Amino acid sequence: MLLFLHRCAGVLTLAAVLAGGSLPARAVAQGLTLADSERIAIDRDAMLREMRAQGAAMRERAVMDGELMDPQLRVGAVNVPVDSFSLDAEDMTMFEVGVVQEFKPGRSRQLSRKQMLQLATAMDATALDREWIVRREVRKLWTQLAFVGSAKALLADQAGWVEQMRQSARARYASGEGRQLDVLQAGLDAAMLREQQLDLDREEAMYRAQLSFWLGADEAARAQPEGLSPRAELEPLAALEARLARHPAQLDYMRRIDAARTAEDVARELRKPAWMLDVSYGFRQNAPDGMSRPDMLSAMVTVGLPLFRGDRQDRAVSAAKLDEQGLSERHDDHQREMQAMLSEAWNTAHRTAELERFYETDLLPLAEQSVTAALLGWRSNRTMFDEVVMARRLTLETRMKHLRLAADRALAQHDIDYLAGDAR
Repeated sequence: MLLFLHRCAGVLTLAAVLAGGSLPARAVAQGLTLADSERIAIDRDAMLREMRAQGAAMRERAVMDGELMDPQLRVGAVNVPVDSFSLDAEDMTMFEVGVVQEFKPGRSRQLSRKQMLQLATAMDATALDREWIVRREVRKLWTQLAFVGSAKALLADQAGWVEQMRQSARARYASGEGRQLDVLQAGLDAAMLREQQLDLDREEAMYRAQLSFWLGADEAARAQPEGLSPRAELEPLAALEARLARHPAQLDYMRRIDAARTAEDVARELRKPAWMLDVSYGFRQNAPDGMSRPDMLSAMVTVGLPLFRGDRQDRAVSAAKLDEQGLSERHDDHQREMQAMLSEAWNTAHRTAELERFYETDLLPLAEQSVTAALLGWRSNRTMFDEVVMARRLTLETRMKHLRLAADRALAQHDIDYLAGDAR
């Protein structure tokens, strides 16, 4: 009678497990949400704050680069005789006050401002790219924690059933109907389940430690992923590739290339002469006999003579061209790299989703049927206990692989969202 009750309990427990669907349900726990985690990670990311500060600094420099040089004030005595150092003995002796203003060549000031603003825009794109990267990494860790939580829930559902089967094997062996080997197999099955639980505990600790880098230890401990994201239909690869050109990492290169072209224009403007205006006013003392002397006004223009451009201005233009060429080559390479990454992520998500569907439509129902058949056969003494254990293990392995496929598909989707511009 006791053996019969153990068998019935095992069948009922299995039925409860199978009724739960392909993914184990988890109670909604109060804690940090994914949106909160992303916000916290973005707010505390030092690299992102540095990039934003650099962008703001470049805009300040742009204003500075577009302004005139500070004027220079000249004050002094002019044409003082060295034999007497008298200030009124000679007609040309005077106190002089002057202002000197320097002007850069051509439109170099305006172009320098434009170049710095372009670099600031490039830095803004770099900061936005960093923000998307932070979101992607947090989402990936969130998905890994969701997988671990779902897997632990699945093992918890199985633990009671395995323990009941172990008790049933012991009771049957005690009554003389079972084998000692069945007791050993049941014990090993329970031990293997416990080992899987310990492995998942280690994985969870590892992922929370990685999440603490982005959130801090206290906030990472509060993270409560509620399950893996549902499967959604993938956009066509061609449509996703068309959005790559608007990715912040691509905009960064484009703005820096624009800045390199502007730098070339600046270098060309430097071929033109710079010039300087010097205006001064001289105060003269009256003559020794009391005759007044008029004050003197002077104005002078100084013009640079760029006569030796071969090793100066022309070299600057050539260097700017080479900088632009190098950035263009790197941009092309980066575009190919991002296209390859997007293609890889899309194919991974697509193939994984197909396999996930196959598990749901074929393998999971078949695994459930095999356990039910093995239990019924063992109950009627038509199958051995090890067949029940094997069927249970295969079912658990099938469910765990299904969970892993769902997690891998979600991870690939996070890469797609980052590359295609949906990581917001």
